Amino acid sequence: MDQPYWIRHPDGPFVTLIAVAATYLHPEADELELLQERAKDDESDPEMRVFKAELRQAITHPGQLPGDELFRHVQYDDGSDVKFLRRLWRDLYGDEPVTAS
Repeated sequence: MDQPYWIRHPDGPFVTLIAVAATYLHPEADELELLQERAKDDESDPEMRVFKAELRQAITHPGQLPGDELFRHVQYDDGSDVKFLRRLWRDLYGDEPVTAS
């Protein structure tokens, strides 16, 4: 694979979402539990605050995701970006609403 999306497009959309997801959820990493631990304290972790905001945006506006970059780096088998993102939200934030009040 060529350079990761976040290296090729450091100011691109969803850079943090894709980078964090790739770090913890790529099939070779498979570290969902570690990501869940980080997500518990997202208010004190600037990267996780951005991740959560980008995850919200990706769920509500999946057409804004850059091509197949998320899938290329995570390789999920949910059938679509939206299904994967919604599952990821549930895995990390449980019943918390996706849309912030």
